[in-house]
Amino acid sequence: MEERKLSEQELAEQQQHLQELVNIAFEDGLTSAIEKAKKMNDPYLLDSFHDLLADRLYKELIKRNKLKEL
Repeated sequence: MEERKLSEQELAEQQQHLQELVNIAFEDGLTSAIEKAKKMNDPYLLDSFHDLLADRLYKELIKRNKLKEL
């Protein structure tokens, strides 16, 4: 399967969607953000959101009491 690179506009849109999901996670909770990501029906976006949460936001979500530390 050939991998297609995103255009600059598509990357900007993905970043905007990711920021929206992050905002939802902090305002309404992680479950709401995940549900919204799933409804967008974009596997790339869902994977990117997962990576963002796992790599950068996990500690911040714990700090803000939005997620319990495992």
